[in-house]
Amino acid sequence: MRQPIRRFRFVPAALGIAFAAACANDGANLGFGPSILGQVSVGVYLDRDGTRTFTSFDTVFAKARVVLFIKGSVDTFRTVISDSKGVALFSDVPVGRYRIAIEPRSIGDSIQVLAFDSSEVTLTAKFPASGTVARVGFPEVSLRQARALPVGKRVFVRGSILAGLQSFRDTTSYVADTSGQIRLTKVTIRNGQIGNNPGDSVTVLGAIATRAGQPTLDQAIITTLANRPAPIAISLTTAVAALAQGGALDAGLVQITAATIQSVTVAAPDIQVVVDDGSGPLTVVLDGNLGFPTAPFAVGVKLTGKGVLVPDGAGHWTLKPRQFGDVQLN
Repeated sequence: MRQPIRRFRFVPAALGIAFAAACANDGANLGFGPSILGQVSVGVYLDRDGTRTFTSFDTVFAKARVVLFIKGSVDTFRTVISDSKGVALFSDVPVGRYRIAIEPRSIGDSIQVLAFDSSEVTLTAKFPASGTVARVGFPEVSLRQARALPVGKRVFVRGSILAGLQSFRDTTSYVADTSGQIRLTKVTIRNGQIGNNPGDSVTVLGAIATRAGQPTLDQAIITTLANRPAPIAISLTTAVAALAQGGALDAGLVQITAATIQSVTVAAPDIQVVVDDGSGPLTVVLDGNLGFPTAPFAVGVKLTGKGVLVPDGAGHWTLKPRQFGDVQLN
């Protein structure tokens, strides 16, 4: 008699979709007889926010070609196309051990398979049904890797915010990971947020671009994962900051100490202040978004400040404080 089958499918959940987990029965009795048939269910979804778990921003992925192999074989056992609910359902599958894959061409040139809950399933006489979930999306890279990619490549990065979107009027934000840092341009934040806090742990989806001669992530979409402590600025001399340490600290968060103001220029709505700690001049740009008053910034006053390094397109960098508290005068 044919064994009953437990069906696996996508089920609507409060904040998205819950997926059936694979049965943990590897090594169990596989059963006997050709009449024992089961099914394998593979859910495919597009990770749109880079959180590596299904959220309300993600969508199921239809028309992916899901391939079932007998474990240990390279020959295709069966292929099924995921349906409008993102499910590829293999029916009438004999008990045994199987490997699952997705044909890369079926999900597009820019999208790739990022992970399976499990790429192997086992059907037995006792458990003739099993399921797994495949996560597809844009490639996930480090910031160092991102900076080396060709213009137009769309990728995910993960890191911590150095400067929030609310700090500057040019819709930029700045993010760092353990490998480096990068400027985000034309930024939006999911959930309708208008700003983010330095230190926030985030994922960012963007396309590689350049601005003022340095790599950026353009059309950047930020998803906040968690609130973290504010990042610590790197202390530099004004001369080293003006060259971003040979470009290595482009978009980095740095600090200068007791630099003397050499000149003040109002370039409305911004204020440009040239400072020098004795090592060489550095331009500090006080963004109009922050509303700094001009009067306190006078020639001869000492300035201690921190901010992000922004290229000027002519081989030098300016320092942009992110908030009032980033600047002290004495």
